[in-house]
Amino acid sequence: MGKKCKCPPPGAPGWMATFADLMSLLLTFFVLLLSFSTISDDKFNQALMSLEGGFRPFPKSAGFITLIPKPPKQQNDKAAQTARRIRRRLQVRGIERKVKVEYDALGGIKINLPSYLLFDATEATLKPAALPVLQDIAEVLAELPESFFEVQGHTDARPLASALRYRDNYDLSYQRAHSVTEHLVATGGLSVDQFEIHAIGAGQPIATNSTVEGRTANRRVEIYVRGLLDKKKLNTLLQGLETGTTRDREVSIPLSPRELYNLR
Repeated sequence: MGKKCKCPPPGAPGWMATFADLMSLLLTFFVLLLSFSTISDDKFNQALMSLEGGFRPFPKSAGFITLIPKPPKQQNDKAAQTARRIRRRLQVRGIERKVKVEYDALGGIKINLPSYLLFDATEATLKPAALPVLQDIAEVLAELPESFFEVQGHTDARPLASALRYRDNYDLSYQRAHSVTEHLVATGGLSVDQFEIHAIGAGQPIATNSTVEGRTANRRVEIYVRGLLDKKKLNTLLQGLETGTTRDREVSIPLSPRELYNLR
C-alpha cells in the first residue's frame, strides 16, 4: 500500500493573505498621513543632507539632489498687494485684459496702458473715458507714499505729419506721458516729486511696426511703480550730509526720483 502524499495544499497559506492586507492598509495609512501633512523646509533639507551623505561615494553632480528645482523667489508683498488692487479695479471696469499689470525686473510693478484707451490718434489730450481709469490707479498709488513712479511714453515708428503740432514721436510721447502724470497727481493727491517722465518715442517697440496690430501695441504709456527705498542707505546719506562727509557731489533734499532710484 502506497504512502499518502503530505504535499501542502495548492495556493498560498492563509496567513499570507492576511499579511498582504495588513501591509496594504499600512501603506494607505502612511500615504494619507503624507497627503495631510505640511513639509518643513528645515526638516526637508536635513533629510536631503542625510541622503546626500549616504550617496557620498558618487560624484556630487551625479546625485539626484541637484535635480530638485528651487522654489521661485517670491515678489515683494507690498508690490503684490498693489498689483492685485489695481487688477481688481480694472476688472470692475471690464478692461483687465486691455491693461497689463505685471512685475518688472527691478522688483516693482509695470502698468501698460494702450494709447487707444487714453488718447485719440496723434493726440496727447486724455479722452474722457480714460479719466476714471487713471483715477482708480492714482488712488491705489496714493497708498505708497515711500515709492516713486516712472511714466514712459511710447509711439510706433511711423513719422508724424508735418502739419501736427508735435515735432516728432519723442515730443508726442513726452506730452502723452506728461498728461498721464498730471492727472495722476491731480486725482490721487500725489506729489509731483514722486514722478519722473521719460519720452521713449519709438525706441522700445514690443511688437513689429510692419503691421497694424504691432503698431497699436507699440503705442502705449507705461507706469513703473518702484519698490520701497532702502532706508539704511538713505540714513547713511543723510548722516553724511550732516557731517559733511558725502563724496562726489552734494545731494539736495528732497531727493529727485532718479536719486531715490540710485539709493535702492
